[in-house]
Amino acid sequence: MKNLIRQTAGLPVNLAYIDAGEGIPVIFVHEFAGDMMSWLPQINALSRRYRCIAYNARGYSPSDVPGDAGAYSWQAAVTDLIALMDFLGLRRAHVVGLSMGGYTVVSAGYLHPDRILSIGVCSAGSGSVSSGREAMIASSLALADQIERDGIRSGIADYAKAAARLPFLEKDPVGFEAFFEQFASHDSIGSALTLRGVQAARPSLLDKGPQLAAIRAPVMMMLGDRDSGCVEPTLFMWRTIPGATLAVLPNSGHCINLEEPEVFNRLLLDFLDRVGHAAQADQSAAQ
Repeated sequence: MKNLIRQTAGLPVNLAYIDAGEGIPVIFVHEFAGDMMSWLPQINALSRRYRCIAYNARGYSPSDVPGDAGAYSWQAAVTDLIALMDFLGLRRAHVVGLSMGGYTVVSAGYLHPDRILSIGVCSAGSGSVSSGREAMIASSLALADQIERDGIRSGIADYAKAAARLPFLEKDPVGFEAFFEQFASHDSIGSALTLRGVQAARPSLLDKGPQLAAIRAPVMMMLGDRDSGCVEPTLFMWRTIPGATLAVLPNSGHCINLEEPEVFNRLLLDFLDRVGHAAQADQSAAQ
C-alpha cells in the first residue's frame, strides 16, 4: 500500500494521499488518532466500485507539519479537503469523515455545498456537549502539553484506551495494537498543535444549528452505542440536518470503521448506492 501513497505539490500545505480505484470519488477524512492508513478496510472494499481517496491531514507526516500554531484550525482542515479536490481535478465528491474528520466533512457540507455529493459523518462531535465541554477542552490542552513534554507514545497511552475505545480492544486486540502503533508513529509537534488548534478550538456543533439545517446533500451518520461522548451531538445533527439518516452499531465504540469493518462497509456502500440511484432518478426526471 505504501507504493500507492502520493504527494501533492504546489499547495500551501502539501498533503500525502492514497488514490485507488475508478469511478465516482469518495474521500475519507481521518480522526485525530488516525491517518489515511486507518481507512484501508474501506479502501480495500470500496475501491472495486468507487475511486477511493484518503489523505493525511496537515500535521500528520508525510503531509507537511507546519510549526506555526496559527496554521491549525477546523477551517484550515476544510480548506485542505477542498484544495485536495482541486489538485485532483474533482468538481464534486462523496466525503466520509470519522470524529475530527466528521467535523471537517459536515463543515464542508455547509461551507462548500456545490462540491459535496454526500456526507458520511461517523463518531463525530466529541466535545460538542451541553455540559462538560470545558473539561474536554482542558483535557485536549493537557494532552498537547504531555505529548510535547514526554513524546507521543507516552502521551497517548491513556488516551488510546479511553472508555470509547475499549470495545475495539475487547473485540480485536491484534487490530487495536496495530491501531496504537500507527497512532504512536505520528509527529509529536503536529499532534500537539492539532489538539490545540483544531480539537480544543473548534466551536461546538450544538452552536451550528442554522448551518447544519442549511445542508442539502444526503447525509448518513454512524455511531457506536458505547461512544457516549458522541451521542448528544450525533442526535442533534440527525434532528437538524434535513433528511439525515442514522445507523447505530451495537457494542461498538469510537473507531467503528476499524472495530466493525464489514458492517461499516456494508452500511456505507448501501448509502452511496442509494444516493447514486436517487441522483440518477432526479436527472432522468429533469430530462
